[in-house]
Amino acid sequence: MINDRFQKVEQIFIVATFTTFMGQIYLSPFGTEFRLTLAVVVLNVLMLTFREIEPILTINLVGIMMFAVRSGLNIIGEHASIAESIQLYYPVLFFYIFYSFFFSILDVRGKLKHPVLLFISIWLCDSIPNLIEVSIRQEWAYSNFESVVLTIISIGLFRTVFTTGLIYISNRYYEHVKRRQEYQRFREQLMQRANLKTELFFLRKSKQDIENAMQKSFSIYEGLEAETLKEAILDVTKDIHEIKKDYTRVIAGIERSIDEIYGSVMPLSEIAQIAVEANEKLATANGKHIQFIERVSVKGSTHDYYVLLSILNNLLVNSIEAIDTEGRIQLLMTADAEMIIIKVCDSGNGISAEDQALIFEPGYSTKYNAISGIMASGIGLTHVKYLVSQVLGGAIEVESSPGRETCFTVAVPKQHLLTDVTSS
Repeated sequence: MINDRFQKVEQIFIVATFTTFMGQIYLSPFGTEFRLTLAVVVLNVLMLTFREIEPILTINLVGIMMFAVRSGLNIIGEHASIAESIQLYYPVLFFYIFYSFFFSILDVRGKLKHPVLLFISIWLCDSIPNLIEVSIRQEWAYSNFESVVLTIISIGLFRTVFTTGLIYISNRYYEHVKRRQEYQRFREQLMQRANLKTELFFLRKSKQDIENAMQKSFSIYEGLEAETLKEAILDVTKDIHEIKKDYTRVIAGIERSIDEIYGSVMPLSEIAQIAVEANEKLATANGKHIQFIERVSVKGSTHDYYVLLSILNNLLVNSIEAIDTEGRIQLLMTADAEMIIIKVCDSGNGISAEDQALIFEPGYSTKYNAISGIMASGIGLTHVKYLVSQVLGGAIEVESSPGRETCFTVAVPKQHLLTDVTSS
């Protein structure tokens, strides 16, 4: 609450200060102290940008600061007396008093979605207070009445056109930036949820393994005759059952937290783009200069975008880890009559024939941290193989040799992955 209040005060001060500063850029159309400035343009734009701040307070603060600055400059620069300066510039207070009144009464902020009404409202807010100010200054004594009114209305029209244009340009830019930020957050959430979804598959598998272990334990219990052993095995079976219930609760909680944030389907091209952009940032964060090449020649969408994103992410991370400092990674996606073919190739150190036979085994890894000496976990490719074969009904293979390009090829049946597909 205190932070919000401080932020509003800060915004009011910014609006008042900047508007007052811009008020010193002016035109004197009648050769008197009546000025037409850029302050009104700036004030309109700022008041419609900072929509939380109170208009009457802010606009009247601008009026007080404008009066104080102009009077102070007149006293310092022209060596005028305080009374003379007040007499010259007090009418500007009335301009901002009536400007704040019309800004509020016409609800200018509420007309942002109605360009014509917004234009008319700003024009009235500009012209009427200026007419009131020239009346207080009695500008009719120095210029033709019709000329004064026409000048104020014409300049008001020009400032309104300029102001309205600036407002819609700034709002459009703001909405564009906001959409980009929201889309970036969406992509980050999608990556996180894809990883969580992958873990969920393995939790379900572990739950089934626990179920099988419990059944085997109970079968052993039924086959035993010694009561002490039967009692011990029964206790183990009960413990396994409790672990299974805990897994069930965890799985149910994760499933509730994963909602379909994108919709029912996602285009393959967008999945590939999200995976590549996320891993470009990862490579840069690790101090590696890697050129990513992404080519998707399949036009189609999938319901299993979490699964596919997790597969691509793990393969791309594996490729990044295989490159020391500089290199190239390619993500290619094509289709034949029955299959979707995904290739992830890198210019890393390559994989020996002996290692290729083991890289999909749980816990096996050839990578380690050169500083700490700690081996990698070796579960990334195990995850990929499980998702490809067990979830999508496909197959994965690797082609590589030491010092040469490594290519992982994933082949998934169209019927398991796509809702619709055409190959270019």
